[in-house]
Amino acid sequence: MTRFGFIRTRLLAAPPRGVSAMVLGILVVAIPTLVRASLDGVVSGTTFVAYYPFILFAAIFLGWRIAAVVTFASALIANFLFLYPRYRLFADLDDTLATLLFLLSAGLIISLADALRRSVEEVDAYRKREAHLNGELQHRVKNTLTVVQGLATQTFRGNEAAGADLHKFQSRLRALAQANDILRNGSWEACRLPELAVRALEPFNSDGGISLYGPGCALREDSCVPLVLALHELATNAVKYGALSTSAGTVELMWTLSGGVSGDGESGEGERLSLEWVERGGPEVQTPSRRGLGSRLLKAQPGLKDVCLNFRPEGVSCRIVADGAKPGGAVGSDGDTAAPPTLYSSVVPRAASGARGA
Repeated sequence: MTRFGFIRTRLLAAPPRGVSAMVLGILVVAIPTLVRASLDGVVSGTTFVAYYPFILFAAIFLGWRIAAVVTFASALIANFLFLYPRYRLFADLDDTLATLLFLLSAGLIISLADALRRSVEEVDAYRKREAHLNGELQHRVKNTLTVVQGLATQTFRGNEAAGADLHKFQSRLRALAQANDILRNGSWEACRLPELAVRALEPFNSDGGISLYGPGCALREDSCVPLVLALHELATNAVKYGALSTSAGTVELMWTLSGGVSGDGESGEGERLSLEWVERGGPEVQTPSRRGLGSRLLKAQPGLKDVCLNFRPEGVSCRIVADGAKPGGAVGSDGDTAAPPTLYSSVVPRAASGARGA
């Protein structure tokens, strides 16, 4: 757990009660008193300084009630032990004013800490409500896609001429559902490589011909669905006409990160993702005489800065560029970025037998 995660957890936890609260309160007063006493012969004019951090600690982790008790106890002890004339409570006006100023400053610290606690609680409650609403939305989107697929099947039932187009349409609906599922299991702010590629390509890997290689990274939200659909289109064509139509064919999906380029061309808000799809070992490739509907998925569009498709005789290749990628890719529940990126190299899990015919 990160430091921020620990503080957030403590802010959301219920303050201690009973004996544990009493013991912690005594320690929070005793420790700064001992520290101040040990420095008594070295420093002067800092009667209350040692107490402030401990009052903040008490306000954050023990609650404002215990912090208030700690504050009054600290004021009395410091006034009695360290303010001149010593060993007398509120001996003169200066003595009293100094103590009152300490109480005022400590009260401000407690108020701010309590406001912080309430703000964290409100944010946490909002995040829970948002997660619930997102879950409901995802469920409704999935149901809507299922209904659309059912309507399409009913509409074209008995129309053999439209069978191939219906199959393409249903495949793209499944790809869209897969993209939606990736977002649901990740976050609305970003999806991640290699997870996105693994999930998108697994149905096409019945012979284990697809491999991935690249660093873990998080993509911007607007890049997730276009990239899933583009990978789905490339894999579909590879299964029907390209490298994945033969048992000897292979596909390598490689990606790299470079620079510090954001989506609007400014630096410092992410890096440029360059993803290469390379087919080998399949039938000799012929450049198509016409481009179908699927080619629209393999063009530059919002979320994909550039798409370059090449029909090389030895195998199709495609270069896809997207901006705003974040190295590392794993975003924790507390919003903290994961450890530095490591290079990922793996073969996509094999799909069930017959998946290449999908």
